[in-house]
Amino acid sequence: MAGTSECCGTGVFSYFGQLVATAVFFVVSGLASPLLWVVWKVSCGKLSAESGQRILRGLFRLYVWWMKISGMLHLEVSGLDELQDLRGAILVSNHPALLDAFFLLAHLPPSACVMRAGLLRNPVLSGSSLAAGYVTNDSGPGFVRQGIKKILAGENLLVFPEGTRTVSPPVNSFKNGFALVAVRTGAPVRALVVEYHGTHLTKGVSLFTPADVPLRFKIRVGKVFQAVSGESAPEFSHRIESWYREELGGGVG
Repeated sequence: MAGTSECCGTGVFSYFGQLVATAVFFVVSGLASPLLWVVWKVSCGKLSAESGQRILRGLFRLYVWWMKISGMLHLEVSGLDELQDLRGAILVSNHPALLDAFFLLAHLPPSACVMRAGLLRNPVLSGSSLAAGYVTNDSGPGFVRQGIKKILAGENLLVFPEGTRTVSPPVNSFKNGFALVAVRTGAPVRALVVEYHGTHLTKGVSLFTPADVPLRFKIRVGKVFQAVSGESAPEFSHRIESWYREELGGGVG
């Protein structure tokens, strides 16, 4: 990457840009979250989840645009346009770094993102997550109930089956909750693939660790999976996890 004209490297100017980009994200999120919470409360909870998701998608798109023009991000997206009319589907993705979730939400159709319960108590994210009808994965049965309800209502679910950012490349072992929702509802599972070879905002790396910029991400649409008759949720989950391992060059786990 260092030899390309787009790469800014890791000099003082680039590091300053990295810090500004990170600060902008948290400031905008910190302002948007309480505003969305107020809108949701004023509407007496009648703001639809899809409306909240569309508002957030617009904010994430603005952030992606700003990251690109500031030279902090090089993002290649392939195939996501064909998903814009998708409804009642489970979208799954690997999760190498913190920002890939926001890049996905900026380009996907309205979707209820599955988040760790602790993030919903985060002041930067809680209000916007509530307005968008996001789902928590704090309890297996609770998540499955919420997920089934969303799918049967025609909503999409965006799930990161690793449960957290990748710590054991190419992917962590998958959790089975999303597969149980798919088996019980018959919903298709659309695999999304995120490729990122940097370390910025990966698991265990500080926000302040210098990064090679622009950050380089590739997001593409993968295979569609459907549970077959008699296939259990763990079997279905393992089948998809094995596909990711092969797709990302890690072999079958």
